[in-house]
Amino acid sequence: MRKTRKSVSTKKGISHCKALKETQEDFIMLPTVDFCFKELMQNDNIRKNIIAALLNVPPSEVENTELMPTILRKESKDDKYGILDVRVKLKDGEQIDFEMHILELSKLPPEEKNETSLLQWMRFLGGKNRKDFKEMAKKNSELEEAYDVLDKLSADEKKRLEYETRQRAIRDYNIGMLTAERRGIESGRKIGREEGRAEGETLGVSRINQLILELSKHGRTDDIVKAAADEEYQKKLLEEFDL
Repeated sequence: MRKTRKSVSTKKGISHCKALKETQEDFIMLPTVDFCFKELMQNDNIRKNIIAALLNVPPSEVENTELMPTILRKESKDDKYGILDVRVKLKDGEQIDFEMHILELSKLPPEEKNETSLLQWMRFLGGKNRKDFKEMAKKNSELEEAYDVLDKLSADEKKRLEYETRQRAIRDYNIGMLTAERRGIESGRKIGREEGRAEGETLGVSRINQLILELSKHGRTDDIVKAAADEEYQKKLLEEFDL
């Protein structure tokens, strides 16, 4: 009996280790985390191809791109990732100081055949898992190279640690913002309720004062005393005088 239990326990341990190994092997960084995007942009070819797609020119027209030393920053809390400054030189001699566009990855149209290079890059940058990236890598050599770089980057333990640290920081920031937003909404509701209650109380006092005046005019002093002691009778009198 003991041998059977040990066998079952060993199988569970092996199964758990196998599942953990598969999860680790399947791990891949997501470009929507700004750390990963910045690392991808360190690659000359990837940077050149993305810039060419954004400028809507063939990559051959882009002679040189230089990633400027800058801190990745966000324009707002809703940005998918930050903005990088890139200096671009085209073959005709024109130079552009290019601030990376904000790509609205959540607003992509349904996939179609013969998509533009920009749409293909946007779909790649918005990938959610390894399967997504593998499928997109089959489309062209540019995306295949980007997938290879992403794969190697994800296998680097030091880079993975930096990525996960940044991912946690973003998650904590978003949770903090959401909590603050909810507190603000609840605070606004509380203020509204208090103002409504105060307004209602003021209106109630005004109606009672008018009722007392009407009853006094008609010499109904006994009704004034009765109304003060009996809420139902008070309501009846308010209806009587249409107050």
